[in-house]
Amino acid sequence: MKVDRLEQEQARRDRIARVAFELFARGGLEATSAQDIARAAFVSRTNLYRYFPSKVHMLLAHFEKAVAESRDDALERLHAGANPQQVWDKVTLRMADLGVRYRHLVGAVGQAVLGAAHAPHTAQDSSTAPPGDALRTALTLGALVEPVLLAMQHRGNLRPEANVGMLSVLLVDACLLALLHGGHRDQREVQRDWQDRFSLLMHGALAPGALPAAVPVHAERD
Repeated sequence: MKVDRLEQEQARRDRIARVAFELFARGGLEATSAQDIARAAFVSRTNLYRYFPSKVHMLLAHFEKAVAESRDDALERLHAGANPQQVWDKVTLRMADLGVRYRHLVGAVGQAVLGAAHAPHTAQDSSTAPPGDALRTALTLGALVEPVLLAMQHRGNLRPEANVGMLSVLLVDACLLALLHGGHRDQREVQRDWQDRFSLLMHGALAPGALPAAVPVHAERD
């Protein structure tokens, strides 16, 4: 059936992205060849390029999937009545943990996403993701943050007139810029850096008397 065919195609695409990420995590983006990925994913190089034009595309695809899973978890917690602050803490904790563990891959993701809006609409080098792909990743990140901010607004923690969509984009950019800046020795330093940036960005959006979103500084892993 057509549906089965589409499911098989998606499963193969997900497998390639997952295998590629595992190789990138061990050896780095540049040191991993297309042949290495094709061999590990049990596909030909021709099929590999049919699914992904470049290694950055593979990295972004796996990253999007991980972020989407975090969003699903956040939505489930919010729907179950969890405090938005606690959900926010868990989301930022998980992202900080990933940023530290895979700091050698953060540059490729961050530069692609932050540069998407400014990339020229011309033929792209095969080693970079075109603006459309990076923009999709940016939107996925925004979709992770926005439900939490909407829940905070619903509870009266944010001003009713606050533009949650714009605030989500600004917070995502702040996270990526902090990780790209580098120099963080551990998860705690990432979280402290984010806290400083979040406090500045959230200040004007907070309802009178509301406390800024805090990032916990204790180490924790899922």
